[in-house]
Amino acid sequence: MEDQPGRKYPRIAANFPVEFTFDGKKVRTRSTTLGGGGLYIKMPAPPPMGTELVVRFRPARHLGFIETKVRVVYHGKDGAALEFLAIGPEEQRTILRLIHNKTGNRREHPRAKLATQVEWEGLSSLALSRDVSVGGMFIETKEQPPAGTTINLRFHLGDGGDVVVTTGEVNYAIARMGIGVRFIELEPSERERVERYIAAQPPPPGPASED
Repeated sequence: MEDQPGRKYPRIAANFPVEFTFDGKKVRTRSTTLGGGGLYIKMPAPPPMGTELVVRFRPARHLGFIETKVRVVYHGKDGAALEFLAIGPEEQRTILRLIHNKTGNRREHPRAKLATQVEWEGLSSLALSRDVSVGGMFIETKEQPPAGTTINLRFHLGDGGDVVVTTGEVNYAIARMGIGVRFIELEPSERERVERYIAAQPPPPGPASED
């Protein structure tokens, strides 16, 4: 689960208990990284690579426990990366929502909610924004270009001004949810409009703390 450009799922630092049985013994450790495709656990002597386990964990206090089959995919200096093999769709969406909320609230730029239709060149499905900052926006859409794709965007800011026209780059995609887009050609005047819009909105609530 090392950082790689264009990885399928975003990930976050974590700190929650993980339990599983290995070699007839119950193991209780902690996860230090959580992603949509797996997690990283701290363990001095982890199971061999390729080992399949059934793990149980609760990624945040306000969420229920998740139990799923995993496989050890590599060993790190202080533990091992586990890949989800049979996680339920709803449980995976729960993890991805948690990741999106946490990454959104630690962005470099302040953000604000923005509900507006977004149009982009080459894609025809209806797309809606969830939030916006001077650095980018999250767009709810079923059509998901791969990370690194450059797209031309058009959207209303809701301030009574003209349509914002800019270029963005897809940072990541979350299955059945949407894509995170980074603005790469936002005109100074449009940047000022976004800043004014954000300043006039209430700040988004912070994510619930982890266990």
